[in-house]
Amino acid sequence: MEDASQSSLFSHRWTINVIVGFLFLFGLGIRMLDLTDLPLDFNPTRQLFSAVKARGMYYRYASDVPAWQQEMAIEQWEAKADVEPPVIETIVAGMYFVFGEHLWFGRIVASLFWLLGGLALFGLAQRIASIDGAIFALVYYLFIEFGAIASRSFQPDPLMVGLILCATWAFYRWYEEKTWKWAFTVGLLSGMAIFVKNVAVFPLLGAFALVILSTRGLKQALKDPQVWAVAVITALPTAIYMIDGLYISKSLDTAMGLRFFPNLWIDPAFYVRWKNIIGNTLGFGPFILALLGIFMAKPGIDRSLLLGTLLGYLVYGFVLPYHISTHNYYQLPLIVFIAFSLSVVGKSVFQKIIEINGRAIWVHAAVVCIILFVIASKMWNVRVDLARDDFRGEPQFWAELGDKLGHTTPVLGLTQDYGNRLAYWGWQRLDEWPTTGDQDLRALAGKTSSFDEIFNERIVGKQYFVVTNFKQFDGQPELKDKLFNTYPVIEQSPEYIIFDLQHQIVNQ
Repeated sequence: MEDASQSSLFSHRWTINVIVGFLFLFGLGIRMLDLTDLPLDFNPTRQLFSAVKARGMYYRYASDVPAWQQEMAIEQWEAKADVEPPVIETIVAGMYFVFGEHLWFGRIVASLFWLLGGLALFGLAQRIASIDGAIFALVYYLFIEFGAIASRSFQPDPLMVGLILCATWAFYRWYEEKTWKWAFTVGLLSGMAIFVKNVAVFPLLGAFALVILSTRGLKQALKDPQVWAVAVITALPTAIYMIDGLYISKSLDTAMGLRFFPNLWIDPAFYVRWKNIIGNTLGFGPFILALLGIFMAKPGIDRSLLLGTLLGYLVYGFVLPYHISTHNYYQLPLIVFIAFSLSVVGKSVFQKIIEINGRAIWVHAAVVCIILFVIASKMWNVRVDLARDDFRGEPQFWAELGDKLGHTTPVLGLTQDYGNRLAYWGWQRLDEWPTTGDQDLRALAGKTSSFDEIFNERIVGKQYFVVTNFKQFDGQPELKDKLFNTYPVIEQSPEYIIFDLQHQIVNQ
């Protein structure tokens, strides 16, 4: 690795330490804004899914909670499909035991893992670019507005991204030194990343495979025991989990369905949606710069690493085409490629600045001022987004609705976030009626049923049908007509409607 300080604007170690220290301080600060508000600001369905599971883990061993709540919390936890291993939920449940139950602990854990990934990014970016390039990449990674909000969400994705970055950094070090110490480190970190969320396999496998094949060749790689060690250690945790979930406990049967839709590959609208969601989340401008950065990277391991990470993301998108084009947080693995490649772009930008202006103090001051301006602008925008909505009044409404429904009463409902708000704050046992999006997804998979078949199947054993999501309710006129014309309304307000499914309206 070349001496980065020779081609960097910031060549003094104390200056670099101060700048990087402040970047991480501000990066943590932006994620702690509005800390104690409820996790409804970003992907609330998935955040509350984790909240329900973490509470169930905690309540299983808690001794100071009512027995009926303990039973309900455990039941709700076990009823949730195991989409991924409950890593972040287990960490948060452990924090509940030590510090008490605070839902915002999930934000702290996610944010810290994201910052850990930032350290790995900075370390690797110095090696493939320069100190300046690493700072450039770090500013993007820590302060892109979508990332700032998504990276503090109570779900496994921030942990996954942080571990992908750590694993890629370790892989680069292993490739430089070829020692068993780094081989085991790569295996452990990449294995952890894939275990947290298995889609991490795409950027990691893409980067690792392309680097190895392009620089050493398949035959030489297959003869290297360290390569085999990395592969086995990486695959082992997830392999054990998948075998158990698919063939022993069968806990993954539901979670693995309705994901692969190759018929979307020939739909032009799919590519338009995919392009738009990249632009709306991580920025189409940074993405294009990152694509150009591939050609600015040094041939060999550096260019192969960038290209492999990008190819892994593209394969990921084609394997999960519906989700990549409709779920914004599915873009988070792309931030790994963009940040890495922007370090190369940043290196060239700063080198040009030095070439034209030299290393005068005013140049340093101007660059620092620009960085601070970018950070302040992003922090202000995130603050405005978070302050726009205050969700602290939500628990009271859902608690009162849960009291009305009776908590353990069998209920079918069309409510926000697949019933997770009513389950978490209302302590209500609930089966959720499919949304229009769910119905479209099943139709896309060729799994169609008539309305009457679905309705008659879902209402079996249910006492009430509760509606709080009126946008979805109005979008399903057949359901709306069926309920109003067939079942009496027990109670109605601007916020909810409760239908009695045990009795039918008698037409005179």
